[in-house]
Amino acid sequence: MPEVVTHREGHCLHIVFNRPERLNAVNEPLYQQTLAALREAETDGQTRCVVLSGQGRAFCAGADLKAHGSGQRSERERTEYVMLGQEVCAQIQRMRIPVVAQVHGYAIGGGAEIATSADFLVIAEDAMIGFPESAIGTYVGGGVTTRLPRLVGLRKAAELLLFGRRISGAEAVRCGLANAAVPQEGLAAATANITSILCANAPVSMAVIKAAINTSTPPDDVFRTEARALLDIMRTDDWLEGVRAFAEKRTPRFSGK
Repeated sequence: MPEVVTHREGHCLHIVFNRPERLNAVNEPLYQQTLAALREAETDGQTRCVVLSGQGRAFCAGADLKAHGSGQRSERERTEYVMLGQEVCAQIQRMRIPVVAQVHGYAIGGGAEIATSADFLVIAEDAMIGFPESAIGTYVGGGVTTRLPRLVGLRKAAELLLFGRRISGAEAVRCGLANAAVPQEGLAAATANITSILCANAPVSMAVIKAAINTSTPPDDVFRTEARALLDIMRTDDWLEGVRAFAEKRTPRFSGK
């Protein structure tokens, strides 16, 4: 069985972790297959958003500690594993296409890093998300030490990372880590509400905006970079379509060009 399965709904690609017997704990094949699916989505010319989710009882329970505890990995294999996790989170954060994490059950450690990397996080109210690394003598990855404080503030990030405790989906929304918390039975519908908007909006505009909000631009430079981006956008077919649709009082039909 593949560690990751995919399916498409219109312009939305669903990437589903497929190790339910291990609560979708991450291993090298899961990272490799996720990375390949993300890269293909960015280049296939038809995907406008990606949804990450998990089969079975959890989104992703983090590192497969059973595999780690076996002591069978060489130093090279350990390095490859760590860098694969970093590449997956970096790809999610840097790719032009918006990514939605749909979280149920557990998003722990590496799973929380993947969910935090997404542009949108929709979580079940009773799901648990957390970074237990300091409590088990390891370290966080996925850019969390920079990204988490930007999402929840420095003091809340210190609490989440240094205490190592799990929080519920409802608390994740209250602190700014998640966009929405809903009953688990409504999770797919809540995600679909977001993806329907993302698939309808202008792909080029969203790509440029995503890059901008994920980049720390000095205040003195931001006005120039925004102006350059706007002028570039104004040369696209989608910009002209948006202007015409507004004038004609109709819904725009964006092509991504």
